[in-house]
Parts: sequence; structure tokens; C-alpha cells
Amino acid sequence: MRFAEYFSCNYESLDQSKFNHGGTRNLGARLASEQGAQILVFMTQDALPADEHWLKRLVAPIRSGQAVATFARQLPRPEASLLERFSRYFNYPEVSRSRTEADIPELGVKAFFFSNVCSAVRADVFWEVGGFPEDVIMNEDMTLAAKLLRAGHTVRYTAEAEVIHSHDYTLAQQFRRNFDVGAFFADAGPELSGASVGGEGVRFVLEQLRYVRRHGRSDLIPLVIAEAAAKYTAFQLGRHHHLLPLPLKKKLSMHSYHWDQRRAPEEKTR
Repeated sequence: MRFAEYFSCNYESLDQSKFNHGGTRNLGARLASEQGAQILVFMTQDALPADEHWLKRLVAPIRSGQAVATFARQLPRPEASLLERFSRYFNYPEVSRSRTEADIPELGVKAFFFSNVCSAVRADVFWEVGGFPEDVIMNEDMTLAAKLLRAGHTVRYTAEAEVIHSHDYTLAQQFRRNFDVGAFFADAGPELSGASVGGEGVRFVLEQLRYVRRHGRSDLIPLVIAEAAAKYTAFQLGRHHHLLPLPLKKKLSMHSYHWDQRRAPEEKTR
């Protein structure tokens, strides 16, 4: 806050218990729109611009009319592990690409891939599609991209805009994160219909195995397999979360607060 005050920035304080991936971002978007913003830029606190041109490059496709939403390339931190470096390079390649609804049959779930770590959206279109969903555990950015594509718009991955961002999750953290991913897809709306998930996961593991061998780190193969098993198991549990009791869901989840927020509206209707 003191940093924002030093630069005379407007900011809104929010109690952690009220944080919501979609709702909190919608609040920021609403405040910016009230100030006349035509392009909304979203960025997480742990992402660092790779250079001084990132913002100009990020919004360029929106300003030119090439797309209504863009997201940046993420580069691994210098200290990132080999597996995390692969994850960044796999998900954020060097080549930019625009996506439309016509790409869904070819790309499957990858057509909806979008990251709020560093993204930009034309404000009027953002509100036309209803902004971010406020009832999802995560991947609110993917849902937004899906809504934009379904509405006939173009979304662009802009590799020229780069930020430094990566996480070296433990096996337990990988498990909890992928439980939430599974829960997200279990509750996903019609916008994500036709999004095949399994094939992309298999391709990730196979490419990761080749990557570690190419770098002379065959000793990491057991870890790759262990992570793949943990992710798959957690994803399937998340996909069937409706069969699990609430206390267990909160223990398995990386975003445990979501389940309390989800329960609150239900209790009010009783």
C-alpha cells in the first residue's frame, strides 16, 4: 500500500477472507472503468516485467483491432527448477498466436488457455460478456477467454510481451492445485464444451520426459512420473468433488476458502 501511495496510485483494500479470483478482479476492473479505462490490464503481484516494452506490446493487438484480449509470455525465474522451466516453455512458446472459436476442434482445451498473470482486455467487450465468473475456484481467466471466443471475438497470445513468473510447487502443492483444476472442470459451464483435457496432459508428460533426458537429467524421470500420477489422481478427485464431504474437499484444495464461500450462499437460501 505504501508503494501505491508513494506513486499516488488508487488502490482498494480487501480482507483476505473476501478474496475471490473472479470477483476481486471484477472489482478492480469496475474501479478502472469508472475512471474511463478503455483497456483493462491484469497482473499478479509475483510477476515481473522482463523489459520496459511489455505493456506496449501487450496492448498493441487490442489497439490495432487484431484481438479484444491478449496475454503475455511467462519466462521462468533464474532459480527455477528444470521441470518448472519446461512448464513455462511448454505453455508459453516463442511464437504468438491468435485464437477464435474455429480453433476449438483443433486445439481442444488449449484454445481457451489464457493467463491473468499478465493480460489485457478491451473494457467494453469485457463487460459485454459479463466479466470474470465469480463462482469458480480458479481458471476465471480461461472462462473469460471461452466466453470471448463463443461471442465471436479473437484472443491473442502475445509472446512479444514477456514477464518473469514461475512456481516450484512441491508434490503436495501440485496435488492440491490439480484437485482444484478438476473441480473447476466439473463445474465448468457450456462455454467450455468441446474442450478435451486428457490429450494435452499426456502430451505434456511425454514432452517433459524428452526434455529432462535431452538435458542429461534422467534422474528426474521418477519425479516426472510421480508428479504426473499426483496430478492425474488429484484431477479425477476434483472432477468428482460432489461425492466428497466438505472437510475433505477443504483439505485437498489449494483454495480452501472457496468451499466456505460456495457454502455461504447455499446456507442463506435455506
